[in-house]
Amino acid sequence: MLNSASDIPVLASLRNDPSDNAIRSAIKAVRSRHSEDPETAANLASILAASGETIASTDDLVADVASTGGPSSLSTLLSPLYLRAAGAVVPKLGVPGRPAGGIDCLAQIPGYRTALSGGEVSSILRSGGYAHFLAGEKLAPLDARMFRLRQETGTQGVPVLVAASLLAKKLAVGVKYVCLDIRVAPHGNFGIDWASASRNARLFLEAAKLLGINAFSVLTDAQYPYQPYFGRSEALVALHDVFKGTASPWLDGHCMTCRDLAITCLPKSLRAKAVGAGRKDLLAHFEQNVRDQGGDTAGFEAVVKATKAAHRAELVAERPGFCTFPLGELRDILVRWQRESKTGTIRFPDPVGLIFMQPPGIWVEKGTVLATVRAPDAHLGEVLQRLRQLICKPLANPEGPGIEAIDGYEG
Repeated sequence: MLNSASDIPVLASLRNDPSDNAIRSAIKAVRSRHSEDPETAANLASILAASGETIASTDDLVADVASTGGPSSLSTLLSPLYLRAAGAVVPKLGVPGRPAGGIDCLAQIPGYRTALSGGEVSSILRSGGYAHFLAGEKLAPLDARMFRLRQETGTQGVPVLVAASLLAKKLAVGVKYVCLDIRVAPHGNFGIDWASASRNARLFLEAAKLLGINAFSVLTDAQYPYQPYFGRSEALVALHDVFKGTASPWLDGHCMTCRDLAITCLPKSLRAKAVGAGRKDLLAHFEQNVRDQGGDTAGFEAVVKATKAAHRAELVAERPGFCTFPLGELRDILVRWQRESKTGTIRFPDPVGLIFMQPPGIWVEKGTVLATVRAPDAHLGEVLQRLRQLICKPLANPEGPGIEAIDGYEG
């Protein structure tokens, strides 16, 4: 049973259109005194969800796969398609990612509308069963404001704030089943290692239970790339490969992970439908969503074609060793380039992208192509120089998914 928000003084100031200073004060207080309390998370989620329009559904199966952020995963793009294949209604309310969240990748498709009113969302759900849209002025506006201020104050990783933000978006659109993909890495927002991620998973599940949401959590390793495509437009190329049956084993394995995340939050009686979904089923639901939100398949194909053609530069190994891609640093540099390219008319700039040509952790010889790069001609030299520093010097000892060497050699 939830206490009223007035029983938790730190939350009282967030009602009735609070100022940015009031939000900052609440963030500070939660961080210092309530950072791991599920009841605070649940109460805050309720306040954030109620700050704008809400969407109620009469469907029994309203589901979503959410994530805690972490570069290179496609779970917020592929998992909703598997949920649709099982018959779920999927209202996906999100915030921009760093550097390539689901909504900002879809925004690269010409005409795709990311800002929707509650009425528009309801109409799209009736038409195609899946809508993907931003928190903002209409839906969970206080969550969007708090998220921006959390970024400014470096509090993206406060467990209660993360859980409350995730759950607020589910409450606002009537999600009844949710699987949370907790991406575990030193640069993660909800668990820098398996122990902290497990604690945060329990916090999320307890808060969801207080709110009447059927929740599940899955921990995935975000220390290494989930799949080869890294960038907003590159994520669309990855989807295209999946839909066309040309996915590499590396990408195909990640696709199965996204399917399993969807399966996790489905009632057991419906899981076989998701398991049986083929690439044509996924494509049909994807194309329906693109049309419903103002884009078209020709625009999607054009972005994919242009993105592939723009990968003209190569990064090669400068010495033999074990291939490495430091995702935290790569994320930060891509985010910086995106921020520098942002204008009043371009909300989701996409100046740079990579395609990893080798899986992390494998042995490569000097001269092996490690990645290809897309960047503006005017900045290509600078981009390549920075990226060479990060990935063109393979490691002397193995380090990758499932393997880590402890060096005792002193010779």
